[in-house]
Amino acid sequence: MMGRLFRGMTGRILLVLVCAVALELLGNVALHRWAERELVSDSETGRIAAALVAAERTALASHPRHRSRLLQAMGHDRLSLNWVPRTVITDFGASFSQLGVLRARLVRAAPRLGERELRLTLMPSAERGRRDLVGALQIADGSYVTFRYGRYLGAPPDPRTVILLHIALVVAVFGVALVMVSALVRPLRNLAEAADRTGDGRAAPIAIEGPAEVRRVATAFSAMQARLLAAMEDHTQALVAVSHDLRTPIQRLRLRAALLGDAEAQGAINADLAEMESFIESTLAYVRGGEDEAPRLIDAAALLATAADTAADLGDDVVYRGPDALVVTGRPVAIKRIVANLIDNARRHAGHIELTLSEDGPDRFAIAVDDDGPGIAPGRRAEALLPFRRLDGARGKGSGGAGLGLATAYKAAAAMGGTLELRDGTLGGLGATLVLPRH
Repeated sequence: MMGRLFRGMTGRILLVLVCAVALELLGNVALHRWAERELVSDSETGRIAAALVAAERTALASHPRHRSRLLQAMGHDRLSLNWVPRTVITDFGASFSQLGVLRARLVRAAPRLGERELRLTLMPSAERGRRDLVGALQIADGSYVTFRYGRYLGAPPDPRTVILLHIALVVAVFGVALVMVSALVRPLRNLAEAADRTGDGRAAPIAIEGPAEVRRVATAFSAMQARLLAAMEDHTQALVAVSHDLRTPIQRLRLRAALLGDAEAQGAINADLAEMESFIESTLAYVRGGEDEAPRLIDAAALLATAADTAADLGDDVVYRGPDALVVTGRPVAIKRIVANLIDNARRHAGHIELTLSEDGPDRFAIAVDDDGPGIAPGRRAEALLPFRRLDGARGKGSGGAGLGLATAYKAAAAMGGTLELRDGTLGGLGATLVLPRH
């Protein structure tokens, strides 16, 4: 029953609480014993007991006038003895646990002391930070043998020291509890990371560990992950196959259009076929996402300058601004595709485009594409990054396209560990900033 309890989340949380409370309790006990630490050993206790028995014997065997002198001579460096007919020493054995324990040890060492009235109390020692043991043993004639034993207990520590020690104890307890809680939630954290990687389309190994509830969730998630990835792969393959098969009838339609005698109809059909081919290419680019390309060392500045020159050769007003060279590790084909999509999106709606390359800290670099077009309202920019969204009203009419350019760029950027953000452009239109890891 207990084993099943501690295999679950509730039992493990209970275990953390019990361990924290137990550690706090043990720490407080240790602090209390340290504050009331005893400075006399068992051998010294035996010596005190023997000295008291000898002092009683000496006192009873001598005249009262000589008892005080004789007993004082029996003392040593830490123990002083005296004889008095009466005493004001009060017993505090019931108030201090150490005195009760010492009384029992004295009686064990000299059972004869258990037959006498033995008063024990504490007084400040001559040595700072210590307390002396003071006592009185009533002997057979009713008088008392008094004694004082130096440095019996440590004096109470400074309250500030005690407060600091308690704070340190609380910090230690919280630290231990934090480590235990971290170990408890680590399987959940690993499961969440596996879920994030699965969301990127990658199969992430899922460790079946942790409390029983977490293991059940991990097992179910592992099975769901396998089904999801299999479904994604099936859909991707089906889409690629359909896109590939559409190329044959498109080519046949293009040949038949060339046989038409009506030039206007031929031009319209060719335009529609070109749009279909563009749609197929955009769809395939979005599905692939560039994840099958291996990263390698490239010159990002040369890549962007070439993209700007290529667009300019096609008649677009594109300007590159940035360093002459910037070596990074990346996927060149995927980066070219992202930049081409961003330039193509800007070209459809603007006349002038600026392509800017810059370093974004020691580990990242940024590519900015700004245009002087109408831009996109801030409230619709997130929608523009979704697939098959054509915000013609926001960027002008007659834009064409499948609505996959920005979505493809956004997906490819995420696949490379980067980000794509739409913003207000520096030229008055739309600005897109692509930030990618440099290594």
